[in-house]
Amino acid sequence: MIIRTKIYSWLSYTAFILVILLAALAAIYALVPVPFDLIFVLYIGIPIVIVLSLIALFKKYEKKLLAIFSLILALVMLGLFTILLTTDYLLMLYYPIMTTSL
Repeated sequence: MIIRTKIYSWLSYTAFILVILLAALAAIYALVPVPFDLIFVLYIGIPIVIVLSLIALFKKYEKKLLAIFSLILALVMLGLFTILLTTDYLLMLYYPIMTTSL
């Protein structure tokens, strides 16, 4: 009988490194003006992290800690960016209505 030990594969490492890079990129973007928009990078990168984490979670001989951490962090980032973009859009949409005097 062959006993296989659980290890981290490239899926877990890639998802973890990518989600850390995306979080750092968002923090750097908030501090330093960048000449390009990062919204598309974040909304493409976060689903890639989610897919990689889910694939790693369903593998039989895979340690799950990095995949779970990557998935949770990606979902938190997705939620925060969605809330921030939605409120920013709503403020831009309704701000001229709120500032008009009767």
